[in-house]
Amino acid sequence: MTKHISGIKRYSALALFAILAFAVSSATAQTSPAASAAAPAEASPALVAPASTGPISYNIKLNKIDGNINILVNPNGAWLFSGTAKAEKDKDYDVSLAIRAKTGAIFVFHWVGDATHPIQFSKSGDSGILKDDFSDFQKGHHYAWSYRYFESSAGKRAQYEERQRKREQLAREEKEAREKHDAKLEAEKKAEQKREAQKELAEERQQAAQQKSSGGGGGGIGSTISSVVNTVGNIASGAVSTVTSAISDVGSFLGSIF
Repeated sequence: MTKHISGIKRYSALALFAILAFAVSSATAQTSPAASAAAPAEASPALVAPASTGPISYNIKLNKIDGNINILVNPNGAWLFSGTAKAEKDKDYDVSLAIRAKTGAIFVFHWVGDATHPIQFSKSGDSGILKDDFSDFQKGHHYAWSYRYFESSAGKRAQYEERQRKREQLAREEKEAREKHDAKLEAEKKAEQKREAQKELAEERQQAAQQKSSGGGGGGIGSTISSVVNTVGNIASGAVSTVTSAISDVGSFLGSIF
């Protein structure tokens, strides 16, 4: 009888211990923050736009982030780049779209902004470079898009805003030269825009290489610019190799970043 009672006590103690352990683990699970999901990121393959007689115009749906990307380029070089995307706390949103003519000429439309609240952006411009090359795009072209969310602390937005000021300054100077019918100065400003775009691409490649060498992977820091240039660049160069070699092959085809 004593042995039986003793066995019951031991069983009760073990059962109580199991119940307490379960309660503690349940409470811990309920109070511990859930592991944060990876920030959304997506990139298209090289897409084909057939020959047309009208403006370049796409409306691209981004179902993963309840958003879209819109581009409109008119024959006179006027363009509009806009889009929407869902909010991501403490993140910046980076989006690019590249178009590549059969001649190999590449142009990139790029935007970076705060993703704390639902995103709605729009930027526009007037480019003599696009006007010069527009007929080549009407013969059919390739395009690609990419977006990523970055931690706000990564500084991508500040870097973008600094570069954008430089882009806008060069675009104004080119337009002024065009309106004054100063062909020489206009050509110089177009060449300067091309050099600035290639410099920006080189900086993006360097950042991606540094991130990769530090063990962070190749896509953590570099912007979407290098992604879309590589995608359409593979078509231009006939290469299907690494990002670095593909961009090296087509870097000279990058006409401008808007």
